[in-house]
Amino acid sequence: MSDNRALSTFSATSSSPTLENVYARDDVATSTSESIDEKNTQNLSLNLENSEDLPVYNAKEDPENDPDVILARLLKVGESAWTVEEEKTVRRKTDWRVMIWACCMFFSLELDRANISNVLTTNFLENLNITTQTYNLGQTLFLICFLVMEIPSQMIIRYFGPEVWIPVMMSSWGIVALCQAFIKDRSGFLVTRALLGVCEGGFIPGLVLYLSSFYKSHELAIRFSWIWGASSFTDIVSSLLAAGILQMKNVHGWYDWQWLFLLEGILTTVIGLGTTVMLPSVRKKHISRVYTPREVAILRAKVILDDDSKIRGLERGRHLHIDIKTILLSLFDRYLFPIYLLGFFGYIPSLQGKQYLTIILKSMKFTTLQSNLLTIPASALCIICMLIVSKCSDKFKVRWIFPVVASLWLIPNLIALIALPDNANRWARFVPLTLIVGYPYFHPILIAWISQNSNDHERRAISAAWYNIFVQCGKIAGSNIYQARDKPFYRVGNSALIGIATANALTALATKIWYTYSNRQRARMLDNMTSEDYEDYKLNTKDLGNKRADFRLYT
Repeated sequence: MSDNRALSTFSATSSSPTLENVYARDDVATSTSESIDEKNTQNLSLNLENSEDLPVYNAKEDPENDPDVILARLLKVGESAWTVEEEKTVRRKTDWRVMIWACCMFFSLELDRANISNVLTTNFLENLNITTQTYNLGQTLFLICFLVMEIPSQMIIRYFGPEVWIPVMMSSWGIVALCQAFIKDRSGFLVTRALLGVCEGGFIPGLVLYLSSFYKSHELAIRFSWIWGASSFTDIVSSLLAAGILQMKNVHGWYDWQWLFLLEGILTTVIGLGTTVMLPSVRKKHISRVYTPREVAILRAKVILDDDSKIRGLERGRHLHIDIKTILLSLFDRYLFPIYLLGFFGYIPSLQGKQYLTIILKSMKFTTLQSNLLTIPASALCIICMLIVSKCSDKFKVRWIFPVVASLWLIPNLIALIALPDNANRWARFVPLTLIVGYPYFHPILIAWISQNSNDHERRAISAAWYNIFVQCGKIAGSNIYQARDKPFYRVGNSALIGIATANALTALATKIWYTYSNRQRARMLDNMTSEDYEDYKLNTKDLGNKRADFRLYT
């Protein structure tokens, strides 16, 4: 990793490689801990002669154009082996070839998750003869199934590869979403919600793991913001589609909500099937035809030099290294748990506004069409704010401050909602509602933070899954804050949200202090080592991943 540690040789001679026999680090002077970064980057090299994890393909006919041969040469030299312009070209091609379709994939996910809120503005519940309690039960079943599938999906992805399993997941949830058009009663509603959760569970951490194999750590937050920007963009598109499709009531004898589920389900199924051929694999030798052999090697080399734990993502073949111990260690990792907590509580203050926005707007005497269209400004604002804070996070290489910024944004608007009288002008209430839903969403920043501070490819997949589980559990907990007795303006609930927002800011600050203290402790430990001590530490330490003394936690 350009920040803290590096790879000097890569040799996997055993049939079941471990971190100890995959990574070996070069000599580091111990007079100051600051010398680690420079020497690790300069002396990084890759030995491919006996590697089972990253085999050298037969390049006798044209060795100069073999990506593996070029990769070995680049890693021996370091980042000076290619120009800044070459790296920009690779990054630009990756953005076009990988990120654009990743955004389409997330569009598909969000469309099938969000359209349920659109159909609530119709007579959906009455047509199926189900109550609000049944609707809430369906949403709970969706979240439970979604959570249950998080870890198993990561194990499947690690075995088959994301380029295989993600298209299967997407095609499956597209078909289930389409089938919602044919539900007739309570049972059909509950079954489809549960199946949708099963199909979608694990997609987000799987996509995070997939994208982390293409980009450096400090390039991830802004690109994750594109992904969640696509989510907010989907909210806008979903509202516009709903405004049009819901006018098809009684066409061919179908309800308006049936047409919405059918047409959007067909769209997401097509995207899922298209992903089968559109998703490039970093585990393939040439990745994609858009890259030259040298660009393929540069892509892999820059990622490995930035974070050598990502070399696991280059494995060709099927390997499963995730076990129960890894799963539990990722859950109780003391350096990741603060970020899990931020994921649990961090989005609740805005989530309630988003979930209840159309309901509150209708209670303010807006029509169904107006209520759907008035959600668009909040979604657009959220995209803009999220892109800005994510770009700043990557540029300045700081993560902790942005949950604090979000809390400072939310608290005044929540206070405004509490202070407004019942007979206040509806547009005066609409403004703080829009600002709450359109706040600086820092979810992409925390995902990048989790990926960086995992510092281990196996745990990166599982820690991303645990983080998403905490986020979803936060949604379940947050859904109980607004109570029926508190409607229509939920002043008691908003008071609770102010307390949660304040706690989020304090948690982020405490995490910054904790990481800074740990980094200083590690620096002092390395300063006190002789060269021989450090060599012994490299060869014999049982510290792995983010526990290593030569790893610096990102703040």
